[in-house]
Amino acid sequence: MLDCSKLESEAERLECYDKVAGRVEKKLEEESYKGTTEQRVEARNESITEEVVGTVPDEVVPNLLKLEIKVAHRDSNRRVTYQTVDGRYFRRNSSTGVTFKPGDICTIQKGVMSALFLVREDGKRNKVKELSVE
Repeated sequence: MLDCSKLESEAERLECYDKVAGRVEKKLEEESYKGTTEQRVEARNESITEEVVGTVPDEVVPNLLKLEIKVAHRDSNRRVTYQTVDGRYFRRNSSTGVTFKPGDICTIQKGVMSALFLVREDGKRNKVKELSVE
């Protein structure tokens, strides 16, 4: 959409927006997403976001910080929380089967729409939310 907004001609700009809307509509109707309902919704949303916003190559997204996982805790509701050596806490928001363990070194990377990811050195990643500790 940002590319469309830069077009000078009104007709070209409208045609560009129509193409984006058509691709988004196609993604909404797609039924090829697999997994649980939550996984299918997350995959569909990521796919639509990619169509609307586009993707940013990993080398452009700055690495914010490297962290070592101190504790990985699973509560009674099976939610996973990670505590880092420097005392920060992150709750896993993705339903991937990837679980980090103590000693894993991770990088925080920004994703689309303010998403945060903990990315292990081998490339495995979890979408997380940083928790405030009071």
